Amino acid sequence: MKLALLAVGRGMPPPIRELVSEYGERLNRYGGFSLLEVAEFRGERSTESDKARALAWEGERLRGRISAGAMTVALEIGGTSLSSPGLADRLGAWRDGGVGEVCFLIGGPDGLLPELVASARFRLSLGPMTLPHMLARVVLAEQLYRAMTILHRVPYHR
Repeated sequence: MKLALLAVGRGMPPPIRELVSEYGERLNRYGGFSLLEVAEFRGERSTESDKARALAWEGERLRGRISAGAMTVALEIGGTSLSSPGLADRLGAWRDGGVGEVCFLIGGPDGLLPELVASARFRLSLGPMTLPHMLARVVLAEQLYRAMTILHRVPYHR
């Protein structure tokens, strides 16, 4: 099963890029991993209508990068929190159910377009704390790798 991470924002700092790349290379052993970034809206975000315009702009760019037939998972603080084995079980069930690609969505400063969240098959939370979006990429990539090693009984998860 291929795993994709679609995120708003470009230009990760080198340490973040290196970590995401490291886990991405490891994930390639288990079906593949890709990171696709879309530009963050650069306009004003001071009013609710500005924020709505930014969400729509970023959401359309994310939507345009989702592969046809991919199952989407929206990362949200209000989503379901899973343990590492729980994430492995979820990925395994999707894989065994015929899902060929899972696309994880990380929004920009104002989150994700509500329509993208509503259309996602699953809403995942990395925990109740707010993480910088760049760091969330690293945490997700590592947890995806950990989940795949659990599924393949590789002794990484101890």
